[in-house]
Amino acid sequence: MRMVRFAVAAAMSLAAGSAHAQDDPEIAAEFQEPPLGAGSAGIDVSAGIELMSDYRFRGVSRSDEDPAVQATVNLFHDSGLYAGARATTLKGRDSFRLRDPGLGDLGDVQLDLYAGYNARLGGGFEADAGLLYYAFVDGEGATDYVEPYASLSYLIGPVMATAGAKYAPSQQAIGDEDSLYLFGQVDVSIPFRPWSFSATLGHQDWGRFGDYWTWSIGVEHQLQVAGLPGTRIGLSYVDTDLRSRPGQDAGIVATLGLSF
Repeated sequence: MRMVRFAVAAAMSLAAGSAHAQDDPEIAAEFQEPPLGAGSAGIDVSAGIELMSDYRFRGVSRSDEDPAVQATVNLFHDSGLYAGARATTLKGRDSFRLRDPGLGDLGDVQLDLYAGYNARLGGGFEADAGLLYYAFVDGEGATDYVEPYASLSYLIGPVMATAGAKYAPSQQAIGDEDSLYLFGQVDVSIPFRPWSFSATLGHQDWGRFGDYWTWSIGVEHQLQVAGLPGTRIGLSYVDTDLRSRPGQDAGIVATLGLSF
C-alpha cells in the first residue's frame, strides 16, 4: 500500500531524514515501505531499520558526525489515517541548540511519535497533515515537544514534488520560542530501474536563536537480496549555510536500509 508517499517530504517547505534520516522529511519515506501485512479492518503495517554514517536533522548532525541507527514502524488504514514511531540514536549536543546555554543534551535516543491523515485529491495531488511528538531518552531538562505538520504533493510520471511546513508553537523544550521549518522536495524514480534521486531545500526559523538554510541531494539504489526485497543503499550530500560549529557544515551521508 502506498497511501502516504511523502507524508512530510517538503513543505510549503519542510524536511526528514537518513539521508532519509538526515532531513526529516522525516515521515516522508516511511510510507513507501512494503507492508508486513494487511488486516481485515484494512490496516497495513510496515517496519524498517536503517544504518547511517551520520544522523542529520534538518541539516545539522545529532550524532556528532558519527554513525547512527534508526528503526521505524508504521500503521496505515485504508481511510488515509496513519500512525507511527521512529527511534534514532543520538550522540552529543545538537550544535544548533548550543545557541542557548539553557538547552541541555538531548540524550541517547530521539523518539518520534506521529499520527496524521493523507488524502488523494485527484489530478496527481496529495495532501498530508498530522502531529509529531518528539521525546528524548535521558535528555537533560525539558526536551520533549510537539510539532504539527502539513504538506502538499504533486505526482507527474516518475516525479513527485512536495512542499510543506512544520510549526512548533512556543514550548519550554525549544526555549519558549516558536519554530517554523519550511521545505520543498523533489523525488524522481527511474522507471524499471532500481535507482531513485531526491533533492531537498529547507529553511529553519527559530526566533531569537536565529535561522538558516539547509539543502541536500541524494541517490538511492534498491538491492536484489534474496528474502529481503526492501534492502537499499543510499548516498547524500547535506549542507547548511551555518559555518560556526562542527556538524553544521557540508557532509556525505551513507545509508543502508532494510524494510519489512
